Formats: sequence, C-alpha cells, structure tokens
Amino acid sequence: MIAQKENIGALKAFQQSFPTSNGAFDLAYHEQRWEEMVKQSRVELTDKRYEMKAYGYLKLDKVKEAKEEAAHIQNESLNQKIETYEQTKKALETMKKQVEEENKKDQKDEKKIKSLADQQKKQEEVMKKIYIRKRIG
Repeated sequence: MIAQKENIGALKAFQQSFPTSNGAFDLAYHEQRWEEMVKQSRVELTDKRYEMKAYGYLKLDKVKEAKEEAAHIQNESLNQKIETYEQTKKALETMKKQVEEENKKDQKDEKKIKSLADQQKKQEEVMKKIYIRKRIG
C-alpha cells in the first residue's frame, strides 16, 4: 500500500521497522539499485513487479532476462520497449564496428567517423530514454 502511494520516505521507514522482500524490491527499484532489485527472492511478483523487474534487467543490459520476465504478463508496451532496446543495441554495436574499421584504415574518412560517432550518441540516448513506467502502483 505504501509503495502504491509512492511515498518513498514512508516505504523506507516501514522497511526499516518491518523488513519484507516486497519492500526491499520496491525500494531498490525506486533507488535504481538494479542488481539488488533483481536478486530479491520471495517477492510477490504482481504484473507491475514483473514489469519493474524487466525494466531492471534492461538497465543491467540483460535483454534475455527482461524478455523472460515480460513473458509472465501480457503487456504490449513493455514488449515493444524491450524490442526497441534490443534493436538499438544492435545498431550501436554495428556503428561501433564501423568506427573501429574506419579508424584502422590508412586513409581515414574523418567526416564518416564523425557522422558515425554522432549517430552512436543518438542511439545511446535512445537506449537511456527507454522508459518503463516509474510508478509502482
């Protein structure tokens, strides 16, 4: 109930007095402690918590695990965000390889390298902005 009202201070205080796995999970999510969040055991995984866990795995760059969590719920928006993340990651890897190859050449095309670096920055921003509802409730 406290987490649903998004009162993080109250959640922290309650968690200190009455620690629970659910409270630790919710608190770790809001404090962006992704490793700690996904390692929590004995958590009551509601649809929202499956979504939160999938998001945590994406933040840890673990696409396979994010997909596994998303498979527990029917959420097209979540699946689309995971797909976008995966496609963006592949595009970034391709650009990085192109930059490396261009840098190895004797006759470097500086304009091409700059263009690829700019595209790379844009893709990195897309990955950072992939956002799955922050709220627990």
